[in-house]
Amino acid sequence: MNMIIVIMNWRIILLGILIFKRGICYEKCKPNIAIIGGGIGGAASSHFLTELFNNNLNIDLYEAKIIGGRLATIKVDGNEFEAGGSIIHPQNKYMRDFVELLGLEHRPSKGKKTSIWNGNEIIFEESNWEILSFIKLIYRYGVQPFSLNRYVTSIINNFEKIYHLQDNGEVFTNISSLLFSMNPEFPKLLEKSIKSEILNLGYSEKLINELVKTTLVVNYGQDTNVHSFVGFVSLAGAGFNLWSVKGGNKKVPEHLIYRNKHVNVVPSHVIKIINILNNGTQNLYEVHYHNQDSTNIMKATYDIVILAIPLIHNQEFPITFEGFPNNDFFSPAKYHETIATFVKADLKPHYFGLEAELDNILSCDPNRTIISSLGRLNSVEGSMKNSNVWKIFSNKPLKSNIINEMFSNVQEIKQIAWKAYPEYSTKIHEAKFKLHNALYHVNAIEWIASAMEMSAIGGRNVALLAHRDFFRKFCIEKIIQTSSLKKKLPTEL
Repeated sequence: MNMIIVIMNWRIILLGILIFKRGICYEKCKPNIAIIGGGIGGAASSHFLTELFNNNLNIDLYEAKIIGGRLATIKVDGNEFEAGGSIIHPQNKYMRDFVELLGLEHRPSKGKKTSIWNGNEIIFEESNWEILSFIKLIYRYGVQPFSLNRYVTSIINNFEKIYHLQDNGEVFTNISSLLFSMNPEFPKLLEKSIKSEILNLGYSEKLINELVKTTLVVNYGQDTNVHSFVGFVSLAGAGFNLWSVKGGNKKVPEHLIYRNKHVNVVPSHVIKIINILNNGTQNLYEVHYHNQDSTNIMKATYDIVILAIPLIHNQEFPITFEGFPNNDFFSPAKYHETIATFVKADLKPHYFGLEAELDNILSCDPNRTIISSLGRLNSVEGSMKNSNVWKIFSNKPLKSNIINEMFSNVQEIKQIAWKAYPEYSTKIHEAKFKLHNALYHVNAIEWIASAMEMSAIGGRNVALLAHRDFFRKFCIEKIIQTSSLKKKLPTEL
């Protein structure tokens, strides 16, 4: 009887040791993470990291301006309007999932009459009747727009393999490996211009210089010399059933971040990241930052740092790096600046060669038209009909005399300058998701194409990378040690 009690006591003691050891393991496997940037990329990263680490993590999310980043709204005449990223494709899985998870609502894009303008004349104008619009399209371009649409759909269908790959935990350290995983031909699209690619497919210069170019001017403010992949993404963005989030697309990053109890928002500008070694083996990152209303430099140390901002030399809030083998993580290319101008006024149709107002006027030659696009806005609540608030995109700020030539009865003007997306070309730029041992970059994916869904995909890839690397480095060894101890216990008893 005494022997049984002794054995039982030993078992209780050893069980306590096991629990203590496992507790240490779990604590060691609880990372401190810094995410720099509170746009959709940073928000998606925080969401997927929380899932992967099963809530066993701490996240400080640094945002120098406003949560939402390039997903923002602006108030004109008392109503809120989309000022940044404004449309979502029906096949954008992560954006659909986020909206459903957060209990948000879709705001469908209402049918609007659209025209294409070359600076001299309207070269194509939609009809009130869809069948007449198709007839007009065929008359000018033949059946090529429809076959091109099928080809673009095949590209998008291949791209959707990324969701299955990420569900299976696949990770990618650079953009070429990510594209190759979906289709071995995809990386080659980064080396060929969309114009040469579509010409080689047998499409006419007229189609390219008018329809294809228009989508690029409108979506990216650029020409048909961009690489082919972003060109196909731009064409997909000209499709049907596009939508946005009721109340503003910014609600997605806002709710992903503020509803996550493991995320602490730090309203600060990160100025420096230093790579330091702990005990000579473990990499830690020291983040230097100052609050929005202070110049006092503060510091915090992290196991993982995720950059969810563009890394360009002329960024608004510059960051320096110290202690890395190579301290220059910046892209040699630059981001394209686009100007969004919001005008409450009445349109002058005759300026564009029109007899009556249209809802959307798209440019196929911004050098001659000055503007990239002009569109009548609906509020983020979707409650307005035939508003007289217009959004104009241009590559340079619009002067007041130009605005007065386009509009009458001008009551309000507001402008926002966005470094909106990369300047795309066919020069190979191997953007990396993994910059150092536990330093990652979400926005590398923007060099493939810039869109909300792309940022969400980049966010999940970086979260998967960070989880895999951290688990391998800090957790597996601890788990093996614990398992070995468990195997020895019965023998020792």
